[in-house]
Amino acid sequence: MLHYTTEGTGNSVVFLHGFMENSNIWNSFISEFSKTFQVITIDLPGHGKSESNQDINTIEIMAEKVIEVLEFLKISNATFIGHSMGGYVSLAIAEGYPQFVNKVVLVNSTSLPDNKEKKEQRLKVIPTIQKNYPLFVRLSIPMLFAEELKLQLENEINELKNIALENSVKGIEATLRGMRERPDRTHVFYDIDKPFLIINGSKDSTIDVDLFETVIPEKENIKVEKLDCGHVAFIEQREEFIKILSSFL
Repeated sequence: MLHYTTEGTGNSVVFLHGFMENSNIWNSFISEFSKTFQVITIDLPGHGKSESNQDINTIEIMAEKVIEVLEFLKISNATFIGHSMGGYVSLAIAEGYPQFVNKVVLVNSTSLPDNKEKKEQRLKVIPTIQKNYPLFVRLSIPMLFAEELKLQLENEINELKNIALENSVKGIEATLRGMRERPDRTHVFYDIDKPFLIINGSKDSTIDVDLFETVIPEKENIKVEKLDCGHVAFIEQREEFIKILSSFL
């Protein structure tokens, strides 16, 4: 079973981290939200303390493993908050296990699949990761942040690097292969009438925010927020993130 933590009582809220992260990225949010909710954080396969022997960690496998944790905890309904890759998993859960879904929050994520260029890019970095994973972490993590915020968030960037180094190289490789295979899940917005909150970053260089926003349907159950940040809104615009998320929950 995946490694998880749980704290607080009330309606269940599941925080799912992004690629090269683990559940520790949510530590500073646990005390904030566990006052009102049961907060569950999970290390996805191949990340943190959750091992994986798969050659490919597909998003569907990740979703299945998250549901296993909820079933073990006897939780039948939850709000899923996913950053980046965690958003991919949240949408896969909404698609495959809608009975478990109360609400969905996508943070710097997208329903769209990788384009051809992105798929090739994911494979190209695997040799670098195999040869020198610490170097890959050192170079790639700062690129997630908006340029003008990097200096003031130097400590947070270094902490994210340390978190990334806790992951196994094999798990990271398998996850790269899995993410490039994920399908278009835009239909989930149309098929499921659950509340969705989408938090985008106006300076996100990791996903094509403009393209993503063209496929989000205008429905009363879907709320879109765009913050002045890069790919890590919950760090770059922490107070605004907490305010928006609290209101939605």
